[in-house]
Amino acid sequence: MKKIGTLALTLALAGSLTVPALAAEETAVPISAGTGYGTALVLNGETLDLTGIPGVEGGTLLPLRLLAEADHGSAYWDEENNESWFYFGDNRITVKFADNSVWVDDEQVKSQAYVTGGVTFVEAGVLEMLEGYTAEQAENGSSITITTPNNDPMVKAAYQIMEDSGMAYAMRTEGSEAEQAFQLPEGSFEQVIAFTSMNTTPDTLVLGKLAEGADEEAVKAALDAHRQAQHDTFSWYLSQNLPKVEDARILVENGYAFYLIAENADAGEAAFHAYVEAQTQA
Repeated sequence: MKKIGTLALTLALAGSLTVPALAAEETAVPISAGTGYGTALVLNGETLDLTGIPGVEGGTLLPLRLLAEADHGSAYWDEENNESWFYFGDNRITVKFADNSVWVDDEQVKSQAYVTGGVTFVEAGVLEMLEGYTAEQAENGSSITITTPNNDPMVKAAYQIMEDSGMAYAMRTEGSEAEQAFQLPEGSFEQVIAFTSMNTTPDTLVLGKLAEGADEEAVKAALDAHRQAQHDTFSWYLSQNLPKVEDARILVENGYAFYLIAENADAGEAAFHAYVEAQTQA
Protein backbone atom coordinates (compact mmCIF):
# COMPACT_ATOMS: atom_id res chain seq x y z
CA MET A 1 0.00 0.00 0.00
CA LYS A 2 1.20 3.54 -0.65
CA LYS A 3 0.19 6.58 1.33
CA ILE A 4 -1.58 9.33 -0.57
CA GLY A 5 0.02 12.61 0.41
CA THR A 6 -1.76 15.93 0.76
CA LEU A 7 0.81 17.55 -1.54
CA ALA A 8 -1.07 16.01 -4.46
CA LEU A 9 -3.71 18.71 -4.06
CA THR A 10 -2.11 20.99 -6.65
CA LEU A 11 -3.64 18.80 -9.36
CA ALA A 12 -5.70 20.71 -11.90
CA LEU A 13 -8.86 18.71 -12.51
CA ALA A 14 -10.93 18.89 -15.67
CA GLY A 15 -14.70 19.21 -15.77
CA SER A 16 -17.35 21.73 -14.90
CA LEU A 17 -20.63 21.78 -13.06
CA THR A 18 -24.07 22.18 -14.46
CA VAL A 19 -27.05 22.83 -12.23
CA PRO A 20 -28.87 19.63 -13.33
CA ALA A 21 -25.79 17.59 -12.38
CA LEU A 22 -25.75 19.06 -8.89
CA ALA A 23 -29.46 18.54 -8.48
CA ALA A 24 -29.02 14.93 -9.50
CA GLU A 25 -26.60 14.39 -6.65
CA GLU A 26 -28.44 16.24 -3.96
CA THR A 27 -31.89 14.82 -4.74
CA ALA A 28 -30.50 11.32 -5.26
CA VAL A 29 -31.73 11.02 -8.86
CA PRO A 30 -30.41 7.66 -10.13
CA ILE A 31 -27.25 7.82 -12.21
CA SER A 32 -27.24 5.55 -15.25
CA ALA A 33 -25.45 2.32 -14.45
CA GLY A 34 -22.49 1.06 -16.39
CA THR A 35 -20.30 4.15 -16.20
CA GLY A 36 -18.10 2.32 -13.72
CA TYR A 37 -15.97 3.82 -10.98
CA GLY A 38 -12.93 1.62 -11.36
CA THR A 39 -11.33 1.72 -7.90
CA ALA A 40 -12.51 -0.32 -4.92
CA LEU A 41 -13.04 1.77 -1.79
CA VAL A 42 -12.55 0.17 1.62
CA LEU A 43 -13.74 2.30 4.52
CA ASN A 44 -12.80 1.15 8.02
CA GLY A 45 -12.59 -2.44 6.82
CA GLU A 46 -15.84 -2.42 4.83
CA THR A 47 -15.86 -2.46 1.03
CA LEU A 48 -18.32 0.17 -0.17
CA ASP A 49 -21.07 -0.43 -2.71
CA LEU A 50 -20.15 1.75 -5.69
CA THR A 51 -23.29 1.07 -7.72
CA GLY A 52 -24.16 4.18 -9.71
CA ILE A 53 -20.84 5.95 -9.08
CA PRO A 54 -19.54 7.10 -12.48
CA GLY A 55 -16.06 6.47 -13.73
CA VAL A 56 -13.48 9.26 -13.49
CA GLU A 57 -9.94 9.74 -14.69
CA GLY A 58 -7.40 9.93 -11.91
CA GLY A 59 -6.83 7.05 -9.53
CA THR A 60 -7.30 8.95 -6.27
CA LEU A 61 -10.56 10.84 -6.86
CA LEU A 62 -13.11 10.06 -4.14
CA PRO A 63 -16.92 10.45 -4.23
CA LEU A 64 -17.57 12.80 -1.31
CA ARG A 65 -21.21 12.18 -0.52
CA LEU A 66 -20.83 8.39 -0.55
CA LEU A 67 -17.90 8.58 1.86
CA ALA A 68 -19.51 11.12 4.19
CA GLU A 69 -22.69 9.10 4.59
CA ALA A 70 -20.83 5.78 4.88
CA ASP A 71 -18.77 7.31 7.70
CA HIS A 72 -21.94 8.33 9.58
CA GLY A 73 -21.75 11.90 8.32
CA SER A 74 -24.04 13.77 5.98
CA ALA A 75 -24.22 15.94 2.88
CA TYR A 76 -26.24 19.08 2.21
CA TRP A 77 -26.72 21.22 -0.88
CA ASP A 78 -27.07 24.95 -0.27
CA GLU A 79 -28.99 25.85 -3.43
CA GLU A 80 -28.99 29.59 -2.75
CA ASN A 81 -25.18 29.76 -2.61
CA ASN A 82 -24.60 26.92 -5.08
CA GLU A 83 -22.37 24.92 -2.78
CA SER A 84 -22.44 21.59 -0.98
CA TRP A 85 -21.35 20.75 2.54
CA PHE A 86 -20.01 17.31 3.40
CA TYR A 87 -19.79 16.57 7.12
CA PHE A 88 -17.16 14.20 8.53
CA GLY A 89 -17.44 14.21 12.32
CA ASP A 90 -16.70 17.73 13.50
CA ASN A 91 -15.17 18.66 10.14
CA ARG A 92 -16.82 20.00 7.02
CA ILE A 93 -15.62 19.87 3.43
CA THR A 94 -17.29 22.54 1.30
CA VAL A 95 -17.37 22.58 -2.48
CA LYS A 96 -18.27 25.92 -4.07
CA PHE A 97 -19.55 25.14 -7.52
CA ALA A 98 -19.08 28.59 -9.06
CA ASP A 99 -15.41 27.69 -9.42
CA ASN A 100 -15.36 24.11 -8.01
CA SER A 101 -13.12 25.31 -5.17
CA VAL A 102 -12.66 23.07 -2.14
CA TRP A 103 -12.62 24.24 1.47
CA VAL A 104 -11.74 22.25 4.60
CA ASP A 105 -13.66 23.89 7.40
CA ASP A 106 -12.96 27.58 6.65
CA GLU A 107 -9.71 27.21 4.70
CA GLN A 108 -9.47 26.86 0.94
CA VAL A 109 -7.16 24.09 -0.27
CA LYS A 110 -5.07 23.92 -3.43
CA SER A 111 -7.39 21.59 -5.26
CA GLN A 112 -10.58 21.66 -7.27
CA ALA A 113 -13.57 19.38 -7.17
CA TYR A 114 -14.63 17.39 -10.20
CA VAL A 115 -18.34 16.83 -10.82
CA THR A 116 -19.67 14.27 -13.24
CA GLY A 117 -22.96 12.40 -13.45
CA GLY A 118 -24.22 14.36 -10.48
CA VAL A 119 -21.44 13.12 -8.18
CA THR A 120 -18.84 15.38 -6.56
CA PHE A 121 -15.28 14.06 -6.37
CA VAL A 122 -12.17 15.40 -4.63
CA GLU A 123 -8.60 14.23 -4.41
CA ALA A 124 -7.98 11.73 -1.61
CA GLY A 125 -5.48 14.16 -0.13
CA VAL A 126 -8.38 16.47 0.81
CA LEU A 127 -9.78 13.77 3.09
CA GLU A 128 -6.35 13.28 4.66
CA MET A 129 -6.41 16.90 5.80
CA LEU A 130 -9.02 15.88 8.40
CA GLU A 131 -7.53 14.79 11.71
CA GLY A 132 -7.43 11.03 12.07
CA TYR A 133 -8.20 10.30 8.40
CA THR A 134 -5.82 8.33 6.19
CA ALA A 135 -6.01 7.02 2.62
CA GLU A 136 -3.70 4.37 1.19
CA GLN A 137 -3.74 3.20 -2.40
CA ALA A 138 -2.86 -0.35 -3.41
CA GLU A 139 0.38 -0.62 -5.37
CA ASN A 140 -1.52 -1.65 -8.49
CA GLY A 141 -4.03 1.18 -8.03
CA SER A 142 -6.99 -1.18 -7.77
CA SER A 143 -8.21 0.02 -4.37
CA ILE A 144 -8.00 2.79 -1.81
CA THR A 145 -8.21 1.94 1.88
CA ILE A 146 -9.59 4.75 4.02
CA THR A 147 -9.39 4.83 7.80
CA THR A 148 -11.27 7.34 9.95
CA PRO A 149 -11.74 7.96 13.69
CA ASN A 150 -14.92 5.86 13.43
CA ASN A 151 -12.72 2.79 12.98
CA ASP A 152 -12.40 2.67 16.78
CA PRO A 153 -13.92 -0.63 18.02
CA MET A 154 -16.17 1.05 20.59
CA VAL A 155 -17.48 3.56 18.05
CA LYS A 156 -18.19 0.76 15.57
CA ALA A 157 -19.95 -1.20 18.31
CA ALA A 158 -22.09 1.81 19.22
CA TYR A 159 -23.27 2.26 15.66
CA GLN A 160 -23.97 -1.48 15.42
CA ILE A 161 -26.04 -1.35 18.61
CA MET A 162 -28.03 1.58 17.26
CA GLU A 163 -28.63 -0.16 13.96
CA ASP A 164 -29.68 -3.45 15.56
CA SER A 165 -31.96 -1.77 18.11
CA GLY A 166 -33.62 0.61 15.67
CA MET A 167 -32.50 3.56 17.74
CA ALA A 168 -33.09 7.09 16.54
CA TYR A 169 -30.27 9.52 17.34
CA ALA A 170 -29.18 13.05 16.62
CA MET A 171 -26.22 14.04 18.83
CA ARG A 172 -22.95 12.30 19.67
CA THR A 173 -20.76 13.13 22.65
CA GLU A 174 -17.63 11.47 24.01
CA GLY A 175 -15.32 11.50 27.01
CA SER A 176 -15.82 14.14 29.69
CA GLU A 177 -18.63 15.79 27.70
CA ALA A 178 -20.60 12.55 27.83
CA GLU A 179 -19.90 12.18 31.55
CA GLN A 180 -21.17 15.72 32.18
CA ALA A 181 -24.24 15.26 30.00
CA PHE A 182 -25.36 12.26 32.05
CA GLN A 183 -24.03 13.59 35.39
CA LEU A 184 -21.73 10.60 35.72
CA PRO A 185 -19.01 10.64 38.37
CA GLU A 186 -16.00 12.45 36.95
CA GLY A 187 -13.30 10.13 35.63
CA SER A 188 -15.51 7.05 35.66
CA PHE A 189 -14.47 5.93 32.18
CA GLU A 190 -11.35 5.15 30.22
CA GLN A 191 -13.49 5.67 27.13
CA VAL A 192 -17.16 6.50 26.72
CA ILE A 193 -19.42 7.44 23.82
CA ALA A 194 -23.03 8.58 24.01
CA PHE A 195 -25.82 9.26 21.53
CA THR A 196 -28.99 11.16 22.34
CA SER A 197 -32.03 11.91 20.23
CA MET A 198 -34.18 14.92 19.58
CA ASN A 199 -36.65 15.81 22.32
CA THR A 200 -39.46 14.02 20.48
CA THR A 201 -38.08 10.61 21.39
CA PRO A 202 -36.26 9.23 24.46
CA ASP A 203 -33.82 7.11 22.45
CA THR A 204 -30.43 7.07 24.17
CA LEU A 205 -27.21 5.07 24.13
CA VAL A 206 -24.24 5.20 26.49
CA LEU A 207 -21.39 2.75 25.95
CA GLY A 208 -18.15 2.93 27.87
CA LYS A 209 -15.21 1.14 29.42
CA LEU A 210 -14.99 1.87 33.12
CA ALA A 211 -11.79 3.25 34.56
CA GLU A 212 -9.94 1.17 37.12
CA GLY A 213 -11.54 1.64 40.52
CA ALA A 214 -14.68 3.30 39.12
CA ASP A 215 -17.77 3.10 41.32
CA GLU A 216 -20.04 0.85 39.27
CA GLU A 217 -23.07 1.47 41.47
CA ALA A 218 -22.65 5.24 41.21
CA VAL A 219 -22.45 4.96 37.43
CA LYS A 220 -25.60 2.84 37.28
CA ALA A 221 -27.37 5.23 39.65
CA ALA A 222 -26.55 8.21 37.42
CA LEU A 223 -27.79 6.39 34.35
CA ASP A 224 -30.94 5.33 36.15
CA ALA A 225 -31.56 8.94 37.17
CA HIS A 226 -31.47 9.86 33.47
CA ARG A 227 -33.84 7.00 32.69
CA GLN A 228 -36.22 8.19 35.43
CA ALA A 229 -36.17 11.72 34.01
CA GLN A 230 -37.07 10.32 30.59
CA HIS A 231 -39.85 8.29 32.20
CA ASP A 232 -41.23 11.37 33.92
CA THR A 233 -41.17 13.34 30.67
CA PHE A 234 -42.68 10.74 28.40
CA SER A 235 -45.37 9.78 30.91
CA TRP A 236 -47.26 12.86 29.71
CA TYR A 237 -45.41 14.00 26.56
CA LEU A 238 -45.66 11.81 23.46
CA SER A 239 -46.56 8.94 25.74
CA GLN A 240 -46.45 6.42 22.89
CA ASN A 241 -42.70 6.39 23.56
CA LEU A 242 -43.10 5.38 27.21
CA PRO A 243 -42.83 1.60 26.57
CA LYS A 244 -39.31 2.13 25.21
CA VAL A 245 -38.31 3.91 28.42
CA GLU A 246 -39.86 1.18 30.53
CA ASP A 247 -37.80 -1.39 28.59
CA ALA A 248 -34.52 0.52 29.07
CA ARG A 249 -31.35 -1.46 29.78
CA ILE A 250 -28.65 -0.44 32.26
CA LEU A 251 -25.87 -2.98 32.58
CA VAL A 252 -22.26 -3.34 33.70
CA GLU A 253 -20.44 -6.35 32.30
CA ASN A 254 -16.72 -7.15 32.55
CA GLY A 255 -15.85 -3.50 33.08
CA TYR A 256 -18.13 -2.10 30.34
CA ALA A 257 -21.19 0.03 31.05
CA PHE A 258 -24.25 0.05 28.82
CA TYR A 259 -27.41 2.16 28.82
CA LEU A 260 -29.98 1.90 26.04
CA ILE A 261 -33.43 3.23 25.28
CA ALA A 262 -34.53 2.07 21.84
CA GLU A 263 -37.26 0.31 19.89
CA ASN A 264 -35.67 -3.12 20.16
CA ALA A 265 -33.67 -3.17 23.37
CA ASP A 266 -33.21 -6.96 23.21
CA ALA A 267 -31.32 -6.70 19.93
CA GLY A 268 -29.25 -3.80 21.24
CA GLU A 269 -28.36 -5.71 24.38
CA ALA A 270 -27.32 -8.75 22.32
CA ALA A 271 -24.98 -6.52 20.29
CA PHE A 272 -23.51 -5.14 23.52
CA HIS A 273 -22.83 -8.63 24.88
CA ALA A 274 -21.16 -9.59 21.57
CA TYR A 275 -18.93 -6.50 21.74
CA VAL A 276 -17.88 -7.15 25.34
CA GLU A 277 -17.13 -10.79 24.58
CA ALA A 278 -14.99 -9.78 21.61
CA GLN A 279 -13.03 -7.29 23.74
CA THR A 280 -12.40 -9.72 26.56
CA GLN A 281 -11.16 -12.38 24.14
CA ALA A 282 -8.86 -9.99 22.25
